[in-house]
Amino acid sequence: MLVKEEKALVFAFFLSSLILVAVPLCAQAGESEVQRLLDTNACPDCDLDGANLSGANLLGADMRGVNLRKANLAGASVSGANLKGADMRDADFTGAILGGADLTDAQLSGARLEEAYLTRASLERAVLNGAHLAQAHLDNANLDGASLIGADLREADLYSARFFFANLSDARLQGADMNSADFGEAIMNGVATDAESVCPDRTQGPCGWD
Repeated sequence: MLVKEEKALVFAFFLSSLILVAVPLCAQAGESEVQRLLDTNACPDCDLDGANLSGANLLGADMRGVNLRKANLAGASVSGANLKGADMRDADFTGAILGGADLTDAQLSGARLEEAYLTRASLERAVLNGAHLAQAHLDNANLDGASLIGADLREADLYSARFFFANLSDARLQGADMNSADFGEAIMNGVATDAESVCPDRTQGPCGWD
């Protein structure tokens, strides 16, 4: 009986040792992928969930298919980066520079993009449901087929942006500059504009979508 108890204790100790070793190894794996990105400017399909990359220089980085859920990229320089198919749900891009970045098919629901620079960025078929884009710069950006259901675009710069077949249901566009923006075939149900909005035909809002 005593032998069995001793064996059980040894086994329990062995299991606890494995757990203690595994936890830091997991943490190191995440840290190594962050370092890999910073060192090589490339980390396609990496798992950077919750990573802190605020203020990082990621100009032209290859981050195709990367997992950046809940990551912090506030103030980061990401111009020209390849973020095709990346998962960036609930990530923080406040004030980040993403001009000319490729975010085709990216997942950005709930992401914080207030005051971010997305000039000439490609956001075709991107999902930005509930995204925070107040005062964001989306001039000349391509959002064809994108989903922006319930997105906050108040006071955003949407000059000459494309929204062909995009879904902007219940989006908030109060104070947004939509001068020359193209909403051809877009779904505009429940979109909110006000007297401060500039409509696509350059007239002052509220805008009509008939």
